[in-house]
Amino acid sequence: MSFLTMNPPNFYTDYETILKRIRAIDPIKYAKTRNFVNGEVSYLSPYVTHGIISTKTIAEIVLEKYSVKESEKLLAELGWREFFHRVWQAEGDKIFNDLRYDQAQVTSGITPNAIIEAQTQIKALDHNISRLKETGYMHNHARMWTASVSGNVAKTHWYQPARWMYYHLLDGDLASNTLSWQWIVGSFSHKKYYTNQENLNKYSDQKERQTWLDVPYEAFEAMSIPAVLEPRTELKLENEFPVSTASPIEEADKTILLYSIWNLDPLWRQDEEGLRLLWIEPEMHKDFALSPKRWKFITHWASQIEGLKIFVGTKDHLFKINASELKIFTREYPATQSWPGKRDSRYWLYPETSGYYKNFFSYWKDAHKEIEGLKKLHQPHKSS
Repeated sequence: MSFLTMNPPNFYTDYETILKRIRAIDPIKYAKTRNFVNGEVSYLSPYVTHGIISTKTIAEIVLEKYSVKESEKLLAELGWREFFHRVWQAEGDKIFNDLRYDQAQVTSGITPNAIIEAQTQIKALDHNISRLKETGYMHNHARMWTASVSGNVAKTHWYQPARWMYYHLLDGDLASNTLSWQWIVGSFSHKKYYTNQENLNKYSDQKERQTWLDVPYEAFEAMSIPAVLEPRTELKLENEFPVSTASPIEEADKTILLYSIWNLDPLWRQDEEGLRLLWIEPEMHKDFALSPKRWKFITHWASQIEGLKIFVGTKDHLFKINASELKIFTREYPATQSWPGKRDSRYWLYPETSGYYKNFFSYWKDAHKEIEGLKKLHQPHKSS
């Protein structure tokens, strides 16, 4: 099947459908084909980003059928997400600036129009950008191409194009997206990542030649910005928040189960009585806006949690009494550290491998030691 006709599956499903998709994963095919845009990828990342499922749950189910050795590439890729989040936990908001090195050779902070409009004149790139805007999905390799062209060829600082990509992605993860862009442009790695036409042709089934990207890798450092990437327009990304369905909290006689858009787990404290509330703070999404498609995804999965209501507003608007008087439970997440209440831990796949690591190689060396413990997961799946 041509990649030009492939589309991601329906993301607006239910929890049981997600579990079926996990059970259908073949980690052997995944390892062999994941770099191809029509490869055996899982399409599970939007659910992981929003806490609907965990990396641990995916590993548990896959390891019911496959060995740790057969699943190792998948386990490593799940580790990348946890690695980025451990960096965010350790470094906080520092990750939203050049983290390790200043990005070199920057000439503009504004994203090229050709990227935004999918008119780069590179078919594989333009198709994947168009599909991102249409579906909210972009293959990981296509994200790398887009970031390389935006940051290293067009010499744009990573921050604004990263915000643009985050806006459109259903799985837009602040840590993974931000630090992946920095890895590409060399502010979170010791060198820049470049892609050329040969690479795109290999992994996208295209056979384009004589494009502005059809150059050897060693030519990029001295390459001038292609004319098609020169025009730029300041981006304006705005939120269309859902409508509140909950009233402000004025009484202290109820347990509050406080959800965020990053914790939409239908199994979280499912047997506990209390007010289930998805709190959306507009200020939190001011710098990192979400597309209407993304908000639709969030409200769909919020509707899958029985009794969950939505409140859009500030802390002063939500709590009409002192929050310390309330019995509040929430789940740990770097963006919600200021929220009141007791924090439940997330379901980490590699819980013992925490703290700041400068690169994934160092992180994986330690996380790999925990793989032996994953052999214990060869048992019927039990929901977390």
